[in-house]
Formats: sequence, C-alpha cells, structure tokens
Amino acid sequence: MPHDHRDGLPWARAWQAASGEFWATSLPSEHFRTSAGPGVAQRVADIIRATDARLGHPAELTIVDIGCGDGALLSLVQEHCPDLEGRTRWIGIDLRPFTRPGVESITAMCPTQIPGAPFVGVVMAHEWLDELPCDVVERDTNGVDRIVLVDRDGCEVLGPALSDAAACARVGVDAAAAREWLDRWWSLRDPGDRAEIGWRRDRAWSWMGSLLECGTALVTDYGHDRHSRREADRHGTLVAYRGGHVVAPVPDGTCGVTAHVALDACAQALPGTVHTTQRDEIPRAQLSDTIDARDVAVYFDTLRVRDRSRLGDIGWLRWER
Repeated sequence: MPHDHRDGLPWARAWQAASGEFWATSLPSEHFRTSAGPGVAQRVADIIRATDARLGHPAELTIVDIGCGDGALLSLVQEHCPDLEGRTRWIGIDLRPFTRPGVESITAMCPTQIPGAPFVGVVMAHEWLDELPCDVVERDTNGVDRIVLVDRDGCEVLGPALSDAAACARVGVDAAAAREWLDRWWSLRDPGDRAEIGWRRDRAWSWMGSLLECGTALVTDYGHDRHSRREADRHGTLVAYRGGHVVAPVPDGTCGVTAHVALDACAQALPGTVHTTQRDEIPRAQLSDTIDARDVAVYFDTLRVRDRSRLGDIGWLRWER
C-alpha cells in the first residue's frame, strides 16, 4: 500500500474538523439512541445529594454538565433535586447554546477554561468522552504499526510508522506519546489489528477533576477494558451515526463519529477514580420503578456491547475531592 502522506490527515485531525461541522447543526437525539433517561437522571441526582451532604450543604452548589447537547439530561436531573432549589447553579456546556429554564448555557469546545472554575459541586459528562477525537493506528503486513490517514470521503491509507518520529511529526502526531499509550493500554498483535489512541480522553477526565475545588467528578460512557481490546475490539471501535443508523465513519461533517473509551486508562489518569458499570449503578428493579416496563427492556438493550451495529456497555467513572 502506498504511503503518500498527502492522501489524508491523521484521524484525530480529520475527526476534530468534522465534529465541529456535525454538532453545529445536530442534536444527539436526531442520530442515535442514548441511555440518558429517567433512570440515569435519578442516579445522578442521588450522587449530587450525597455530594451536597458530604460537603456540608454549601451555600452555593454548582452542577456542570460537559457536552450536554440541548440540556435534556441536566433538566431531568434538576427535576429530581427540588430540595436543592435556591442555592444550586445548573450549567450546561456544549458547542452551541441552548435554552432550558433554570440552566445556564456556556458555548465552548472542551477541554478549556471554564468561567467560575474551580467549582464546589458536581462536574459530569454523559457520553462525551467517546466523542473526543483519537488517532488510529494499524499494524501492517510486515508487523509495523502505522498511523492511519483518512481523507474527507473516508478513504484510508497507512501513513508513517510510529517508529519514525520525524515522519509522524510532519502529519501532526506525537509518535513518542502514541507509542507510550499503546504499549501501556492497547498493544497490537497481528496484521490488520487497529487501535484508537486514547490519551486525549485520559487528559479530559483529569481536566474534569481540575474543575473542582471540592465535590464529585462523574463520567458515563461507552467503554472497553484491556481484555476486550485484545479480543472483541482488536480491529478498533470506530463507528458513526446518522439519522438513527450506523454508518461508515466518514469525517465529512455529515455523521457523528465516535469510538469506545479506554475507561481503565482514564481511571489511571486521575488517581482515586472509582470505575463501575451502568448495570452496577442502576439495577433493573430500580429502573423499573421509574419508567414504563416496555422501556426497561429497550433501555437494557442499549447496554449490550456496541460494535459497528450495536449500542453497548456503559462505564461510570467517579472521583471525589
């Protein structure tokens, strides 16, 4: 396969540009099913109340939702917390503004500086980390790990080898950082194996912790662990959604590109992080008390392993200061 570096960009750069275009005009509900609903809102509200009690019921409690879309989940959580009314700020951050009663809208590309940080309260992100762009690496037929380059039409070529730091730098990839992350979290074995390099997600989770003076950081997202990366996810998890359907990941701004999060790597990036699953956090019986029985089955269907045609297991990361 030719290695003409002019044929495309590393996935992270192409994905970043396409993401800005896509989310400028799209809402998550228009393109894929999300687990954000009454069960999740109730559990998040419980965590907020527990944090409030742990902090001694501060005069002002701030709840921040990163990548909140149109603020729907944040509003649901707010409805479950009437006892906090009057001393709680509710802030939603996304790429475009929205309007929700009692919720402040901040337009920003995160991670970035957030006005008012560090906060006393809860900083959360629901299905946001998996939207953060990753570079993609593939092992070629000679056993060499190479950066995958992609053009706007989704056509891929294998670019520079990770062992060639200068060539990687010319396409904007830090080869040393990529090799270090892969060696620790996602080593490739055979030709055709692929990986998404997740160090940006690790840093984003650590950044969320930095937004707190005291309180709780919380992430829920589609994820994998070391075992699934070596077996079920050997060829990567890159996928896209458009109009409720799974489509080929093409960085042209017409679809939402996403990839599973190495949640074990994120947890290590912020010492003290507790990693659980959505099944642990929201038992079926508890969920059945909050939504119609028919919706329970649909909800748990979304917790299956997501590959190119399915939604999947959702992990929870929690950190307290």
